[in-house]
Amino acid sequence: MAETAGKTEDELAKEAKRAEIAAKVAAVQAERVKAAAVADFQAAKKKEIEEKGTAYYGEHQGITCDGCAVQPIFGYRYTCKSCASHDVCEACYDSWAGGTGVMPNGLNKQVLSTNPADHTFRLHKDSTFKSVVKGGGGPTQKSAPKLKPNDTCDCGSGKKFKKCCMK
Repeated sequence: MAETAGKTEDELAKEAKRAEIAAKVAAVQAERVKAAAVADFQAAKKKEIEEKGTAYYGEHQGITCDGCAVQPIFGYRYTCKSCASHDVCEACYDSWAGGTGVMPNGLNKQVLSTNPADHTFRLHKDSTFKSVVKGGGGPTQKSAPKLKPNDTCDCGSGKKFKKCCMK
């Protein structure tokens, strides 16, 4: 057998195989960490939408998405707290995924940082906003049926409503 620097060909092949396996394991672990970060991002987004309701869902007139250049933004609009005039649509916000994805720059009118630490997006609406969904988006409570004059009174007296509490 040929010896290279004190190691046989079999030992060198085993080392190469170990290095290949270690690289694959590291790649899978990195992918798992990224998937967990995206899942956390999606959960935080869902919580924010549940808190604010559907009042932010609609057509944002005169606003162009800095990511994909769509105008007007329809759906949820996100603005960066630290960047001046940095608006993105929901699709670009999802592709950004809290800094683990990519932020497209389809508009090319301003320089957008790709560093996730530079951006903190939040839901936004302004005076030009037109909501598509009426109401706050929360669950509606059904009111108690209105009592008619000849119904039994709710106070528990046993009298008709018109003779008891209607007065």
